[in-house]
Amino acid sequence: MKRIITVFAVTLLLITTCYADEPRTVGIYKRHMQIDKQKKKDFDHILHHMLYLNGISDGYTIINKQRRADKQKVLYCQPDTEILNGADYLRILEKALNRPDTQIADQLSIAEAMLLALQEEFPCQ
Repeated sequence: MKRIITVFAVTLLLITTCYADEPRTVGIYKRHMQIDKQKKKDFDHILHHMLYLNGISDGYTIINKQRRADKQKVLYCQPDTEILNGADYLRILEKALNRPDTQIADQLSIAEAMLLALQEEFPCQ
């Protein structure tokens, strides 16, 4: 059952780009956010971004819980006392993308970039 849940979570993460109008890559995301900065703030649009990142991160949380239960190495080490929401995930991703020395390439998917950002934010000791 644990493996089924893990496979299901990974599958959900991988298919998030299948139904998008354009690939959800870091490069597209950056261009999209630049356009947003030039326009008037649209709360619905920002909420869409937060919900999308929240969904991706929920998948990683499920995988981490499963890995802990199986005594495997976790993806990142978020403290149990720290509960995040969509705004937090948006801030974490933006911080990682805007770092001058970022290793997050424009061709990566947003899901991959979010994982790298979470690993930077919550490194395992």
